[in-house]
Amino acid sequence: MQTKNITGNGKIVVVKNGIYVSHKGEELTFGFPIIGPDYFSNVMGKIDGEKLSRPTTAQTLCLVDLALKNPDEKHCKDILSKLRNDWFWTSTENLWGEDDVIVYDNVDGKMPSRRKDLIKRYKDGDKAVRIVPYWFKTEIQSMKDLLKNPYVIAQVGDKNMLDVVRRVAEGLGKKDSSLCTLNPTQDDDVKGKRYTTLNSYLDGGRLVLDSDCGHLDMGGCASGVYILTTAQNK
Repeated sequence: MQTKNITGNGKIVVVKNGIYVSHKGEELTFGFPIIGPDYFSNVMGKIDGEKLSRPTTAQTLCLVDLALKNPDEKHCKDILSKLRNDWFWTSTENLWGEDDVIVYDNVDGKMPSRRKDLIKRYKDGDKAVRIVPYWFKTEIQSMKDLLKNPYVIAQVGDKNMLDVVRRVAEGLGKKDSSLCTLNPTQDDDVKGKRYTTLNSYLDGGRLVLDSDCGHLDMGGCASGVYILTTAQNK
């Protein structure tokens, strides 16, 4: 995306290639081509360089949901190919602790990754930060269990996203999904930090939500996000 400020507090925004996606009352534009596969820092660094937001788990699921509805469109084919052959990085990060996991949407890459800072944000009402106590169901699980899993709800932000989760899981042709997580740890904050990815090449092609990926894992993709709010579209 290219941005140019003009007189009168105006701004010209040019998106070279993108796909519009509806997400929780907002219209998102995902940039194309999709970046990666590469390391997390390289993929997100390029998104930052384009002055776009890093995509959350919820936003990425909306992108996949749209692709599944349009499997013959060339951009959607590319999205589904990357889901099935690589994986999608998201900006939804995880800080695994002794008693719980803190899930937070780090869309600009600048959020702190220390427990005390994240807990303060949570107590101050920051909706980008969610805390999930252990023990929630992991690994392969039924659709019913998936949609009531508190960790899955935390990953997507709220229960209003569960219809999208269901459509994506069903659209991949399996009756169940898989949740891969880090084992509970008492390590310090840095060792307990992991990134969330989405894929469907593990566990027989079902939807896989994997939150045990580190910065040395190579092979993920992502697309930067520009949010077009309702007010901006009028």
